[in-house]
Amino acid sequence: MKKNIILFLIILFFCCVNTSDKQKKQDDSVVDLLSTISKFTMTKMVHGKKLYVIKADKAVVDEKNKVVTVYNGDAEIYDKKIQVANIKFEVAKCDVSLGDVYFFGRNVITTVENEKIITYDIKYNSKENKIFSDKEIKIYKNDNVIEGVGFETFDGFQTIRIYKNVVTTQ
Repeated sequence: MKKNIILFLIILFFCCVNTSDKQKKQDDSVVDLLSTISKFTMTKMVHGKKLYVIKADKAVVDEKNKVVTVYNGDAEIYDKKIQVANIKFEVAKCDVSLGDVYFFGRNVITTVENEKIITYDIKYNSKENKIFSDKEIKIYKNDNVIEGVGFETFDGFQTIRIYKNVVTTQ
């Protein structure tokens, strides 16, 4: 009787260890699969219209699937069904529930008006279709350079409002 109980406990122990190892391996593979994405593309649409498309070689999803961090990519910005700008960025964090995007580091924006904009740490508010920052900005158009600190644009880059220290050079 004691031998049977001991044998039963040994079998039970090995079954539990084996099951827990299998679950751990399955959980690890699922987390790895969901957390890092290669050749990433994300499109934000509202009422059948594109707001932005973000493309990059690598993206990481947080453990709650609420924030996607994208590295060294491109973002196409749309307004009224046409692409109005392209942003080359270092790091972007996309809030999945809100649709807002934060572009960190140096950002180079090229508009359809042939403007080249260099700025840092910008935010794209998807509700208002508005891009803004409180960091320095340089706008290159034709032979002019406009510099300042802080900006916002909300109409497809047709109007860029610079908050302060505006200087124009030729």
